[in-house]
Amino acid sequence: MITYKYSFFAKLLYRYGNIPLTLLLLVYLAASIIGMLTHWYFIFFAIINLAILIWLNKYYLKTYRSFPFIISAESDRIVCSGFFLDDRTVEIKFCDIDKIRGGIFSGYTTRPVYIHDSVQDITIGFYSGSGKFNELLMTLIKNVNEELYQELIYKMKKVRDGG
Repeated sequence: MITYKYSFFAKLLYRYGNIPLTLLLLVYLAASIIGMLTHWYFIFFAIINLAILIWLNKYYLKTYRSFPFIISAESDRIVCSGFFLDDRTVEIKFCDIDKIRGGIFSGYTTRPVYIHDSVQDITIGFYSGSGKFNELLMTLIKNVNEELYQELIYKMKKVRDGG
């Protein structure tokens, strides 16, 4: 069994990175609202700040629900734990994985990779660029069913060829 964990800095960023950004955006939102008292066009800045604030916190809530910070790979499954504010453990068998998307398969290596388990109907995400998570991704690719394997190879070739 191999266990994959994020570094301290990555865990800090993925768990609490939205807090300083939210505070900063709230200051800008307040300034825009105060500016609206004197000039009507500050409403555009308020709307933009509010949209960014909502998008940022929506993304982090998704991260809190679906990103485990500890993933253990066994011979036939992965065991995910260390969710933020949740002490659940999720087991996903390799044979139950029906989709792997994002990350290298979308052409953006900095984006997270999402794994979907068709039996439990859950999606787990992780950043493949952090630590040894590339090794986890290779383990997943090697152990999924043949049809999904061929689909992933096709996606990687398509990204490589720029299509």
